[in-house]
Amino acid sequence: MAEERFIDDDKNRKYRIRINEAGEEELEIIDSGEEDGEQEPFETGLEVPEFEEDDEEAATMTPEQLFLARKQREEERAEKSRKAGELVQKAYALAEGGQEEYALATLDSAQNEFEELSEIYPLKLRLLTKNFTDLSRLDELLEVSGNLKKYSSAEEKESLSEFWGAAESELREQAKKNAALKAENEQKKTERRGRFRSDYKKSFRNFLFAFVPFIILLCLGIGFSTVMFADRGGMYLIITIVFFALAAVSLIASIVLARPLARDARRLRINERDNATALGRSYLEGVEREEKLKELCYNLDYVKQQSDEQSGVAGAVQNTVE
Repeated sequence: MAEERFIDDDKNRKYRIRINEAGEEELEIIDSGEEDGEQEPFETGLEVPEFEEDDEEAATMTPEQLFLARKQREEERAEKSRKAGELVQKAYALAEGGQEEYALATLDSAQNEFEELSEIYPLKLRLLTKNFTDLSRLDELLEVSGNLKKYSSAEEKESLSEFWGAAESELREQAKKNAALKAENEQKKTERRGRFRSDYKKSFRNFLFAFVPFIILLCLGIGFSTVMFADRGGMYLIITIVFFALAAVSLIASIVLARPLARDARRLRINERDNATALGRSYLEGVEREEKLKELCYNLDYVKQQSDEQSGVAGAVQNTVE
């Protein structure tokens, strides 16, 4: 019991390490009165910024220097945001004056100045689509929709709800076109495949008519060459020469007939590639456009979901207040 009381009392005490007269470290009990009289450490009152990335320069800076660096960065961001805002207002004026391309160029300048300014992207999306009627500039629209997803507010996203239906309608229309193009392309490939396969079989047969005799005659010539001097009358020598001559003729015929065989085989192989015909290239372009429209709709659907969720939260809060 005495040991338990000692431990309980010991828990409530505070200690510090000091150096005694002999230069040795020892524990010293701190009384409550002495603790209250301790001087608080000096505080600068400056908030030390936390950096998301490792900054070797920041590791060598004092809290005051870090505070000043953070303040300078915030001032620079504010200045960039102000300049970008002025460019956006200029773009609105140009758009109202019918100068859409100049307005887009001004918005590009605003984006280069301060990419996080949310007011850039709703106007840019509206101008690129000619008030949500044209989706031909898909690459630019994908970039804008991605930035819209990252930076724009719920109200700005909600203002573009008209564009969601237009993009989804365009995607459905493109998917129908691709299905029709694919069916027509496969039909044409099937028709050509039958003709090319027939030509290939004919060329292969003609090639075999020359190549197989070449192999046979070559083997016979090699066989008789081993005994061509056994006959003193020279009959085997003559037969050997004849076989090699006929083999040479067959080889030349095989080389000549190999050209149409290679041509027909190439046609048969190329026929299976979609990019070998104008129709197939149109289908591939349609597929690429469909994929971009899917990505665009994904970005917009994400935006729509975020907007709906925020609207739902706001409605729930309003109902709770009521």
